Parts: sequence; structure tokens; C-alpha cells
Amino acid sequence: MADLLVVGGGIVGLLSALEFTDRGFRVTVIDAPARFPPASWAGGGILSPLYAWRYPDAMNLLTVDAPERYRNLIARLRGQAGLVDEDLNESGLWVAVEAEQERADAMAWARRWRLPCSAERLSQRMPEATDRDGVWFPSLGNLRNPRILKALRAWLSARGVGFEAIPAVSVLPRAGGGAAVALADGRKCQASRVLISAGMWSPRLLSPLGLDLPLFPSKGEMLLYQLAPGRVPTVLLTEQGYLIPRADGAVLAGSTLKDGDDSQYPTVPGRWALEKMAASLLPALAGERPVSHWAGVRPGCARDWPYMGEVPGVPGVYAALGHYRNGLVSAPASAALLAALMSGEQPHLDPALYALPSSSS
Repeated sequence: MADLLVVGGGIVGLLSALEFTDRGFRVTVIDAPARFPPASWAGGGILSPLYAWRYPDAMNLLTVDAPERYRNLIARLRGQAGLVDEDLNESGLWVAVEAEQERADAMAWARRWRLPCSAERLSQRMPEATDRDGVWFPSLGNLRNPRILKALRAWLSARGVGFEAIPAVSVLPRAGGGAAVALADGRKCQASRVLISAGMWSPRLLSPLGLDLPLFPSKGEMLLYQLAPGRVPTVLLTEQGYLIPRADGAVLAGSTLKDGDDSQYPTVPGRWALEKMAASLLPALAGERPVSHWAGVRPGCARDWPYMGEVPGVPGVYAALGHYRNGLVSAPASAALLAALMSGEQPHLDPALYALPSSSS
């Protein structure tokens, strides 16, 4: 019998399992990625919210130290599932900002959060690209998210974490705290602590417990190009989309955004839109054929930061919900907060910022 059940094997669930394993807990992860793939497999791995200065403090507190947290994590997991240091590509992040006032706002935000930043035209970073005004964050970059997820699963498995590759169908609270989680094959797993972190599939498990939050699926599509290493030297972010370079020359182009859509297949219109966007940033891409095209579904949320904490009225059952487009960048701090809360420790952030409401009102 596990001390902790984690329902959902995306980045928040796996890092939470890691936090608890470090504390000596016996952990079981309930996850069926073939049927319910996590959004953190499909995303691009930018280690910053998109236009971060537009977000409230509650989100920035979860994300501002993400590069350092992932640097430490990769040093720990290096070699697992082929993970290498270069899977954290510290390429920097260039953001298109046309309005002078918003450039000033971005630089003021960077000073407040102690991040280096300068106003630079894109031609200063990448002469090949379509030139425009923007700001440059040299300490930011991107993470090769599929590989970090594989490395986490390998590390956790080697240290005794159980994985149940069966969908969870319901959460049944126990009188003494915690819950039994009913699986699609008829079995039940139970523990005194349960964390629901199943992305867009979490509401179907939590709604029967009286939790009704402004959550929705949000589909996104991505393309992958293969170029020479260094051809795209930095992450390029605009209002229309972004290019994300990996160390080996792979370049991701993303992303479409379709709120309310929970389908997981790529579309022809999505590909056309992404190809057009990519070529608008780097004209040379008009002559390149993408080598891959995929889709994922984000856990959308009507507010700009996630819900995390104990489910009201259900002792021992916790949830992490609504990370939307920022699951990967906010996951290390989110997992640290959840583990502290569930272990009775003092969290490093104020949990009231993220607490689940006692009713839908």
C-alpha cells in the first residue's frame, strides 16, 4: 500500500512524486499516457510564461527561478533515458515588443525579479530573421520536455515508485482521510494522501467531490523543423507564435490555441497556420518541410495562475489544476509547494495564493 497516490503522470505529477520519494514516502503514480497524454509531453518547454510581465505575482513566484531548478534537476538525472546537459538549452529568450511603453514595462519587470534584460532589435540576435523591436532575456531558454519526462519516470521507477498504466475513473474519499482511487480495470488503490494532477482530465475526477472551477481544455498544435545547430540561436517569441531551438538543430514552431477543444489530433489548417507563422519569423523556413506535426491539450483556466491545495471537505485529497500554458515552467515550484503542504511542512510560498475555493461561488 502506498503512502501517496499521484493521479496523473505529467510534469507536475512526476516532480511531486520525486519530492515525496525524497522524503521517504512510498509513492504510486496512476497514469495512462497512451489514452490521456499529458500536455507537458506536447509543449515547447520555454522556461518563462509568454510575456511574463503581463502575469500576476502568483504566477511569477512559481516560474522566475525555473531555469535554476531545472539546471539542478538535470544534474541529478543526467544519463537517465539519455538525458544530457544540453537538454536545457540556455539559448536566451527574445520577445517581440513593438510599443515603447511595454518595452519599459518588460524591463521594469525584469529589474524587479532580478533577471538581466535589454531592449534589442531582433537583427542584433539573428540577422536572418524578420527584424522588429523587442527585449532580450539572456538567462532564459528552453527545456527538452519529452526527455526530462522520460528521465523522471526512469529515475522514479528505479527507486521503487509504482506506475499503474490504467485510467482512474473515480476518487472515493475515506472516513479517516485520503481516498481510494477506482481504476478502469475494477481495482482500487488507496492511500492517506492523494494528489490529483491529471491535467485537463482532472475535473471529471474532482467534480463529484463538489469542486467546480473555471477549467477547460485548450488544444495546441506544434511543428518540428530540423536545421543546422545554431541556425536559430535563441527562442523567438511574438504575439503570433514562437520558434524554439534545441541544441541539436531541431526547431519547434508553435503554437495554435483553441480553447474548448479536447481533440488530440493535428489538423491541416493548424499546420498551414504554423508554417505561415514560422516563415514570417524566419523567411528561410518557407523552403523547409516540417519533419513532425503533433497536438496536445492544455489544462486551461480562466485565471492566470493555477489552483493547488487540499480539496475542501475532503481531507487528504489534494489537487493541482489549471496550469494552462505554464505547466512546465511552474512545475518544480508547484511540486515543492504541494509536497510541503501534504507533508505538514512550511511551504516556500503562501499557499493561500493557490488554495481551492470552498464552493464554485
